[in-house]
Amino acid sequence: MEELTPRMIERKLSDLEKKLDILIMTKEKLSWSVSELLRENSELRNNNNELKEEVKEIKKKYTTLQKDFNKSKTFVKIVTSKLTPTGGLSELKESVERYIEEIDKCIELLEDTL
Repeated sequence: MEELTPRMIERKLSDLEKKLDILIMTKEKLSWSVSELLRENSELRNNNNELKEEVKEIKKKYTTLQKDFNKSKTFVKIVTSKLTPTGGLSELKESVERYIEEIDKCIELLEDTL
């Protein structure tokens, strides 16, 4: 085995010290990266939860709109069944006006009870 001189020992120690510094810096960078990724992950989870809630609300609105659309189809069937071949649009207009007046009366009654 080769005999080490003080100068060689000093050089090896210096090299070792540099390598340790590099390792310490790398460890710090990785620690910072991990904390950043954890923060980003948390934000993404929160955003995901918000989007899930938004999807639920949109589904509820869609269901409501679909029900309302089906009601309007029923209303059209009722109106067309009430039309006579000779009455046409004027009879339809009168029927709709009567319905509107009845709805207005119901609204007034509801307002009075509140």
